[in-house]
Amino acid sequence: MHLIRRFSLLMLLLFLAGPMGAWGQLPANELEGTWKMVSRELVYPDSVIDQSGNWGPGFKILNSTHFAWGRETKDGSQVLAGGGWYEYYPEKNVYIEHIQYHSETAFAGQTIRFTARVEEDTWYHIGELGDFKLREVWKRVDPQSVEKKLSGMGTSSSDTDGDSSQ
Repeated sequence: MHLIRRFSLLMLLLFLAGPMGAWGQLPANELEGTWKMVSRELVYPDSVIDQSGNWGPGFKILNSTHFAWGRETKDGSQVLAGGGWYEYYPEKNVYIEHIQYHSETAFAGQTIRFTARVEEDTWYHIGELGDFKLREVWKRVDPQSVEKKLSGMGTSSSDTDGDSSQ
């Protein structure tokens, strides 16, 4: 009888621990995931410089605490990358990056505050960087479309960007 109670208690604990373990893997916020850059503009008081066409694909990946991003020139001759930890306050439309490393070393150690909003699968943010504002638009990468491409088409980088429109 004592053995049956122990077994029952063990089964109850395993039953309860399973769902709790899964809860720990749920996204902490709506920014978690992989994002592909749609557009990037430098906004000066008297002009706007659209940098969207100057670069190849750019991606930003966020988990519950940290971010990392990277992009390369269209010809692949230069790569920019950076990352660090972030804060997100959706009720205030605020996203803050604390940059820990960056390929342009002047950005390492900086904190950039953005006004941010997410509408469906699109993330818009704009933040002050010295004498200009950085305005970016990101589109969420659909993991299922990446899985489909990987299973059916191969694994080249152009096949795995998650852009289902291609």
